[in-house]
Formats: sequence, C-alpha cells, structure tokens
Amino acid sequence: MSTAPLPTRAARRRPRPLLGWVQAGGVLVLLALFGYLAGPGLAGTSDSGLYLYAARTLRATGQLLHPDGTPYRYWPPLYPMLLAATGSLAGARVLQGAALLGSLLVWSWLGRQLLSARRALLLPLLLALGTPWLLVSKFVWAECVFLLLVGLYAAALLQWLRSARGEWAALATAFGALLPLHRTLGLFWLAGGGVALLLGTWRHLAARGRWLLLLHLGLSSLGGVLWQLHALGAGPSRYHPSRGLAQLRSSMADYGFVIGHWLLPLPVAARALLPEALWIAVLLGLFGLLWPQRRPWRQVGALAPDYTLDSEPAPTAFPATRGLSFSGPLLREVLWAGSATLVVLVAALTVFAQSAAGVHATERYASVLFAPVVLLVLTAWPARAPRWLGQLLLALWLLGSAGRALHVAHDLRRVRALAPESFPGPGLHRQRVGTGEE
Repeated sequence: MSTAPLPTRAARRRPRPLLGWVQAGGVLVLLALFGYLAGPGLAGTSDSGLYLYAARTLRATGQLLHPDGTPYRYWPPLYPMLLAATGSLAGARVLQGAALLGSLLVWSWLGRQLLSARRALLLPLLLALGTPWLLVSKFVWAECVFLLLVGLYAAALLQWLRSARGEWAALATAFGALLPLHRTLGLFWLAGGGVALLLGTWRHLAARGRWLLLLHLGLSSLGGVLWQLHALGAGPSRYHPSRGLAQLRSSMADYGFVIGHWLLPLPVAARALLPEALWIAVLLGLFGLLWPQRRPWRQVGALAPDYTLDSEPAPTAFPATRGLSFSGPLLREVLWAGSATLVVLVAALTVFAQSAAGVHATERYASVLFAPVVLLVLTAWPARAPRWLGQLLLALWLLGSAGRALHVAHDLRRVRALAPESFPGPGLHRQRVGTGEE
C-alpha cells in the first residue's frame, strides 16, 4: 500500500470583480431581450399543442395523453410534467425565463473554470446575445429547460472530476438521468460524452473508479432507454424507410451552416446559394478546429486505496484514480464529443424517423450546442495571434451578435402569441393539434 501523502488542494481561483460585473451585464441583457420578445406571450406550434394537451391531461386525469386519447409518446415526459406544474401559459413563461437565466449563470461559471480570465469575460455576453437561445425561449418547446439541464450536468461532472466526492457523483448522475427524460437528444449527448469519459479515463482508473463510471453512465441513460422502449410499444412506429443519403447530406449541411452562422455574419440565403458539400466541409472543419488539445496526464502522487473522502484529495482527482489530474481538458473533450455525437445522430434521425429538417428546425435542435460551441471556440482561440487582431475579431463578433439578437428579438415579438385558453381546461377534452415535429 502506498503511503505517499495526498497533495494539498490548490487555491481556488476567485473571480475578479470585473467578471462579476460582466456577468451581471449579461444577465440584464438576456432578461431584457427575453422580456421584450416574450412580452406579448409565448408562441406555439403543433409540438406546443401536444405538450400543452399532455400537461392538461396530466393535471386532470393523472395521465399524459395525446388528443386522440393514446398515451403520450412522441417525446419524453419531463417537459409536459413541468408545464403541468406551472398550470398556465404565464407560468410557462416564467419557466422559460428562469431556465434561460439559470443557463447563463451555470455556463458562465463553467467559463470561469475552463477559460482564462480574459476569455471568460466574453462568454456571458456572447451567450446573452445568442439567437438560438432567444428562438427556443419564445415557443412552448422543451429546448429551453434542456439548455439548463446540460449545463448543470456539465458543472456537476466537473466538480466530481475535481473533488472525487460522492455527493457530486450523485448529482451528476441525477442531472444525467434527467437529460434523456426531457429530450431524446439527451441520450445522444450522453452517448458522446460517455465515450469521451471512457476513452479518457479507463486505463488510468482503479477497479472502483471503473465501476463508478459505468454505474454513472448506466443510471444516467436507463430512464431514457426505458422511455424509448415504452414509446415504441405504445403505438404505431415513428420510424419509416430510409430517405437516403441525400437527406443525410442535407441535414449535415444544415448543421454546418447553422454553426457557421453563429460565428460569422452569414445571411440565411447563403445556405441555398452554396453547395451542400461546402457546408459539410465547414461542419467537419469547425469540429476539427475545436477539438481540445490533449495534454499528458500529470501524476500527482499515488492515492492509498483506503483513503476517505474526508481527506483533501487532489484538486482534479477522478474517483478512485491513482492520482490523475485532467479535469478541465477532460470536460472539454466531453463537451466536444457530446456535441459532435448529437449532430451526427440527429442528422441520421431525419433519415429514419419522424423528425423535421431544414435550417429553422436545425437551429432549434442545435440550440443546446450553442454554449458548448462558444466555450470551445474561446478555448481554441490562438494565444499567439496578434493581440490587436484578436480584439478586433472579438469586437466584431460581439457587435454582429448584438445586431442579430436585436433583429431576431424584434421578429419574435411579432409572432402571434398563444391565447391563454391554449392551456386547455377540463372542459376542452379534444383539441385539434398536429402530430409532427416542427
């Protein structure tokens, strides 16, 4: 048994006062934009009608149902359950606003942990001006809460990687379990992130650490898998014959355009004007550039197998490792792998399942990738580039984001809001709504 002493905990980085002021400014900007676009009320689509109807039936009968009386199965159950808890469209608007605010705070915190202080200053402002977040906050859609859940999962996972404490492991597993119960995309995110965790840690883990990691990933995905099995058995299949490689190429090109659109001032017309192969190349090139650079694992001393969590572990020790320090780069790899896997699997879903395609649907589904992509862009920003050039490009990025956010908020405000009675009462047993995804 090794008797090497455990390293002392590194001093926690205290956020500079300027970071706090910038984050407060980002909060004010985000709440102002949300208040402006959602002031007339939340809007809806056929998806929204199904969410609202399921929420009403849950309140009235204790069951999640579709308007035709069949069990609710098109999407996971957590969002209509949250809507049922709010009880009204006004409550749903509070839910959307609170989810946006929480997302900004948790991703800003992650930025302080993973970025230099100078780059961390930009993250709250770029997120507050993010048009994908504004888009999903206007509609009765599940994405807004999904943004928050992914951020909370990443934050809890980082704390687990750092501290090796059981409470953080439990919290990361709880948030992970909620992801696929809120959106099917949560399973895709967990698949990519889980592969990154396994590949990044497996050969360095002691037996207990491997079991903990497998238990975490298994419990996180179990509820989502069971729900998908339930949905498959609750009615006609949602899957159809393949639409072919042409649909896959089109969907991949949509994601290349949308993610490029977040970073560059590209007009929507550019998607159709340029060939699909170019946008697929943009997608592959961006993910290639954003891959976190691997660094060698740093040995910080062998941990005694019987150490207790009451002692001070290494600042970034993974549970039951032999003293490995790699939490920040590892979490960035998890974010990258989760994002890349989600893009590939959602694009494939448009080929085989009832899932919408096109630029607007893509930006909706990709909204959960906005914060990870921005964080990874700031991480990959060339440190050796001329300072004046970096400042100029970042200023242009901020100004372009601000102009686009104001334009999108104005357009969203003009979208017709749902009437209060769209959250149907007990007397409206049948409501005619669509059944397809937007």
